[in-house]
Amino acid sequence: MDGVRSPDFVGRDVEQRWLQEALARPSTRLVVIEGEAGIGKSRFIEETMAAAAGTGDGVLLLRCPPVATPFPLGTLVDALGPTPPDPHRLGRLAGALRPLFPEWWDILPEPLPPAESGALERHRLFRAFTELVRTLGAHTVVLDDAHWADDATHEFLLHLATVDGDAPVRVVETWRTEERPDAELVARILRIAAGGTGRVISLGPLDLAGTGKFVASMLRGPLASPRVVDLLHQRTQGVPLMLEDLVRTVQDLVRANPGEVHWSPASIAALAPPASLRESVATRMERLTPATRPVAWALAVLAESAGVPLLATVAGLDHQATSTALDELVEAHLVSLAESGDVSFRHALVLNAVADQVPLGVRSRLHARAAAALSALPAPPVVRLARHLKLSGDVAGWARYAEQVADLALSRADDLTAATILLELATVTVQRPADLTRIVAKIPFAVFRSIDQYRVVEDVLRRVAEDPALSRLDQGRVRWQLARVLILEGRMSEAAEETQRAVPLLADEPLLAGQAMINTVHLSWPTWSSATRQAWLQQAARLLQDRDPASELRLTSDLATVLLRFGSADGWREAAKIPTRDIEVRDRLNAARALGNIGHCALIWGRYATARTALSSTFDLANTYDYPVVSATLEDSILHLDYLEGSWKGLRERAAALVAAARSVGSERLEVEVVEARLLIAGGKRDEARTRLRAVLEHPVSQLGPELVMEARAALAEVALADGDPEAALTLTQEPFSLIERTGVWLWGTELVPTRVRALLLTGRKADARDVVTAMAAGIGAGNAPAADAALLSCRAMLAQVDRNQSRARELHLRAAAGWRELPCPHEELRDLEAAAHCLPETAQQEADAELHVVRHRYAQLGAVVHGERLAASRTAQTSQRRGRKGYGTRLSPAELEVVRLVAAGETNRAIAAKLFKSPNTVQSQVRSAKHKLGLSTRAELARTTAYLTYDEDA
Repeated sequence: MDGVRSPDFVGRDVEQRWLQEALARPSTRLVVIEGEAGIGKSRFIEETMAAAAGTGDGVLLLRCPPVATPFPLGTLVDALGPTPPDPHRLGRLAGALRPLFPEWWDILPEPLPPAESGALERHRLFRAFTELVRTLGAHTVVLDDAHWADDATHEFLLHLATVDGDAPVRVVETWRTEERPDAELVARILRIAAGGTGRVISLGPLDLAGTGKFVASMLRGPLASPRVVDLLHQRTQGVPLMLEDLVRTVQDLVRANPGEVHWSPASIAALAPPASLRESVATRMERLTPATRPVAWALAVLAESAGVPLLATVAGLDHQATSTALDELVEAHLVSLAESGDVSFRHALVLNAVADQVPLGVRSRLHARAAAALSALPAPPVVRLARHLKLSGDVAGWARYAEQVADLALSRADDLTAATILLELATVTVQRPADLTRIVAKIPFAVFRSIDQYRVVEDVLRRVAEDPALSRLDQGRVRWQLARVLILEGRMSEAAEETQRAVPLLADEPLLAGQAMINTVHLSWPTWSSATRQAWLQQAARLLQDRDPASELRLTSDLATVLLRFGSADGWREAAKIPTRDIEVRDRLNAARALGNIGHCALIWGRYATARTALSSTFDLANTYDYPVVSATLEDSILHLDYLEGSWKGLRERAAALVAAARSVGSERLEVEVVEARLLIAGGKRDEARTRLRAVLEHPVSQLGPELVMEARAALAEVALADGDPEAALTLTQEPFSLIERTGVWLWGTELVPTRVRALLLTGRKADARDVVTAMAAGIGAGNAPAADAALLSCRAMLAQVDRNQSRARELHLRAAAGWRELPCPHEELRDLEAAAHCLPETAQQEADAELHVVRHRYAQLGAVVHGERLAASRTAQTSQRRGRKGYGTRLSPAELEVVRLVAAGETNRAIAAKLFKSPNTVQSQVRSAKHKLGLSTRAELARTTAYLTYDEDA
């Protein structure tokens, strides 16, 4: 029976026309051809490109090998290397190509002087490559299997497609739909491939008619009946590569079992369907001669295209035996030969299927031979060499190269690859303490998604830390790295203990000691006094004076963050040194962390514009380079900033979604929980908010951090005030207020101090309130922290009210409102505007009404439902009272205000009567009058409203 032929190229007429039309347009710069694995993208390029581009001589075809870690620009170098350019057509810029083409050194210009930055170096290299491509006469560059290409190759082709010139070069890329490159990169590619500058062509499966033509072209004679074709189409869904392999598998079975297996629906249905290429590949591998299989295994172990000499070495055969085996593999349609003489599997799935066939004992031997062959090269490829050493079982040999591979990945911002390698180095191989701490220091933990990965490193560090033979310096290094990991696990108290143990041991390494001291300050904030903190910060700053370039950004970020977090304006000078653009590859993760920290600190200081800029820059970095830990923190901070700036629409839903997502993986978003609780308070759902805030405050303060402790306590105290319980508000604010006094960081009191002052005044403790305001004024200074400055003005306005200076109180409330508006922070602005309106005298009632009407409308727009409803109720009561009684009108008399304050404190009418030397009937009458004036119906509502009453005792 006749064998199976290679299939015809069928079913692509429309797509071919699209490509021809796109390349016929002068404006076309980039075309993307995409489709699933096995859909025939490479075949489409082979059949279409030469005619569509105008001439095959002007097409430069780049094929990306399916390697796990491709070398930057390696595909381009491999394609251009065999064709030396005419040296007379090369300009001075071509000197930048010397490191990549050592074989051309005798024809390339002299090397260029070092560039001032990595970005400039890359730009020069891209320009040199562009010149080289044009020199070779290419007017179309095709990157096949772009999903395996490295980022540098993609970036160069984007550069090539967008550079104007006398002879612009067009770019065509093919990739798998399910294995697209990085999302940000794809977005930029597709922007160019849209509209008149390009085209995106999607290759889909063959339909039933196309499947019939495809199968018929492979089989001699009328073997493929319509029913057979229909069955084949059902089994393969019309994917050409799967179709081809299935046809070959069935035909091989028919040939091997004459008379038993036939080309019929019944016989095909009775066979186990080849659900993947592995079955067809396994069948073809079994039919190979024993001398051929080792060559197929060697090629699978190498996992990339290879020449006959390398294949022969790895397979353990001579050149002739290897060449003969390759002929058989080509005939079996397992491999294909390139014009260069290199051989590769026809598809990555074929490679994987053959790799699965390699016996375990043989596999390690083949990897060992590959490692020996590659290590003998003048410039061993460390990525490939490390892989083969590892898979050969030579862990020690792998470890010698693995750190270099990780460093290479870090230099290319491939942090996940680097983290994976470094984690294995740290936890699987036996390392000396100095090597272990160096390796752990390099791990970009921000790319990890599981806390288990941190704990694995923690276990290793703890074991090493117990070694009595460690030197003092190594002991310090190990404990410092252990502290870093504990911080990532959220175990702040333990981290604080380890950092304090590490600092004295790091005396001989001042930069590391300074960094550890800074982190000790961060971790020890709940217990340290201001004097202790200042002493440690001053010593840390001295140790960090001589920062080396490699650690400059991280150390600057640490110092800026700790200074700003603890209220020192000097931190802004350090923060100004952190770059926001043109960031070196090696610094991207540190820059993301640094800008995120600065954004968070800017929130504390009330510099919201600065916070927005820093957080946005960090978010772009974190999403572009996939730092999930950084991204999660940023989501929390950005949501918090949106709350403060009054962007409340849809905010509760966003917060709820973040909290739910975190809980689903056993994590928590405590900052988001606090924001959501504050929104609940504004919506009048105080009971639910109280429950949420108490749950947050059950966590250790070291885990929450000072800012979150203060905000949560202040919010809970606001609920107590709204419930008419100022004593409870004082209790809730006492502990965090004592912390502010002890640490001297009044910046943390922006929300807590006004709430405490309000509670003190409601309970008649004017002197204590005045002391608090005086201390805060001395603690924050002036002009550096806009939010704290506005809060201080609000506090002074309250004091002016109890001093019966209504005009001064109004002026201060209006100044505070202006400060909040500048940030902006509309919720706090409106509270001060409301208080300012209440400070107007009785003769300016219309003006007060007008101001309160605006405030009420803006409360509604913001979403602060509870405040809007309260003002609306008060307005209704005022309107109904205006026609009647004289005197105080709708405003509370001093006697009524005094009674209401005691009601808010939880006193009964009888107890109030005893304290004020009044009859219970008089108290009852004054309570009834106060409710009537304020438009309230219950005693509880009257108590809750007390938090918003004027403090003018003549009111």
